[in-house]
Amino acid sequence: MADQPPAARDYFLACYTVSLVQGETINGGPIRWVTIKHYLKAAHDLFPPDSTWQSEHQFVSIILKAVKSYEDVPRRRRMITDKMMQWLIDEAGKCSMHSSTRAIVDWILLGRYTGFRASEWSQKSQTGYSRLDQPGSPSQAFTRLDFGFQGEDERRLTSSEISERLIKYLVIIWRHQKNGDNGEKITFADDTVSPSHSATRAACRIYHRSLKLGMKDCEPVAVFKNERGQTRFITNALVTALLRRAASAVLNLKQGHPELQLWSTHSICVTAANMLYRKQLSDNYIMTRLRWKSDAFLVYLRNTVHSADEHSKAACIKLSIADMQAASYRDMDPVERVADACVLPAPAA
Repeated sequence: MADQPPAARDYFLACYTVSLVQGETINGGPIRWVTIKHYLKAAHDLFPPDSTWQSEHQFVSIILKAVKSYEDVPRRRRMITDKMMQWLIDEAGKCSMHSSTRAIVDWILLGRYTGFRASEWSQKSQTGYSRLDQPGSPSQAFTRLDFGFQGEDERRLTSSEISERLIKYLVIIWRHQKNGDNGEKITFADDTVSPSHSATRAACRIYHRSLKLGMKDCEPVAVFKNERGQTRFITNALVTALLRRAASAVLNLKQGHPELQLWSTHSICVTAANMLYRKQLSDNYIMTRLRWKSDAFLVYLRNTVHSADEHSKAACIKLSIADMQAASYRDMDPVERVADACVLPAPAA
């Protein structure tokens, strides 16, 4: 790097910083902001004496600021990575249909689309559930009556027609939610490309599981059968334990590692926001689909490998002398190209 300009060194270390954020470290796991700075200092010491890596682009500084800002967020949670999700699906395939693992994984699959809050489906106790202060004291969490299934022509399916093969759309009713929009309905479509990740098929299994286990229409639909054959409610503690098992297995984090504390039931909501963000959907779209009243969800989009990948692409510049002298490294938008073509030449002096 001795003959390269400061921008090249800045970019070089920025790429290294992204790899550190992704967990590509000596111990093979995520590290904190202060540790990343130690890594960067050691890397900078390999440069020629008196050389600088700081440039007007501030690639490294931007990434470090984002990581530090994320760490300062109270009760932050990590998303469920793609490999963690596949691990969960594989584990569920080894278990019986009504086991806790299989039941929880179905809810995680569905939650990746809906952005469920914990109180909307899970409980604090396996033997009791929260009720609404309404006639009949119905469950605060979802019941079977909150799930509507439709065929390809949007025709509502009867109870005898509800099957993974026939369901094309799922309509969920939020009878009670934190933002006050009680009774809100949102429709979700089947995933025919990746059926194992389909929200509608997971909902179908959830629906039939609650019927098989004898749940009433007014009772929570998030249930499982324990090893004694008893029907129990899915709890936050069970979900958190399973997610941390997945993180430990996939991300090479030993049991008891402090980083595992960053996965909980709330990680499902974080994952839902990141899934839409990865597809470059607008903030308004994410807010509408995940029922946010503000852009507070943006805090969930920080410090993920997907954000790191996009940051790396955005920061990528060509460092030839000609490129370093260019005014911009971004392709012009169509409107800009038209405007540029319409600019009249300056009059001769």
